[in-house]
Amino acid sequence: MENERSAFTMIEVVFVIVIIGILAAVAIPRYLLTSEDAHVSKLQSFVGTLNKTVGPSLWSGVQRNEPGVNGSLKNAVLAKYNTLTDTGADAQLETIPSELQTHTLDLTQCANAGTPLNVNVGTIASATIGSIAVTYKIGCIDSDLSISPHFFLEDGVNILTR
Repeated sequence: MENERSAFTMIEVVFVIVIIGILAAVAIPRYLLTSEDAHVSKLQSFVGTLNKTVGPSLWSGVQRNEPGVNGSLKNAVLAKYNTLTDTGADAQLETIPSELQTHTLDLTQCANAGTPLNVNVGTIASATIGSIAVTYKIGCIDSDLSISPHFFLEDGVNILTR
């Protein structure tokens, strides 16, 4: 029996470690980006829900019940029109995304109706997400008699959801 090997050589171990290192260097950042994308998609979906159902519903209610504020959620007297909450008897939402770390969105912080859509306008909630800690903000432009409120998501540089 000549030269039976019972273990790996040092070069084989080094190659395995290098291959595992390369896989980890590619996989971990991809995982972190995928996770961040999922959180941002959740916020975009939430903003879409605000624009398509919640905002118009509140706008309709404030026009019916508070004619003196000219359709403005920001200036509504009743809290059920100028705050969005997912708790209590007057909850308008089933859930506010956990990324926002709040259970109430204050619509009195919306920008005035007619304000141009812009980054850092009318912030009503924010969330810091990801490995490089990007702060995403949900902004709002108030309603008036002719248009319902508009919500959008931005990352401090770009508006992601119009």
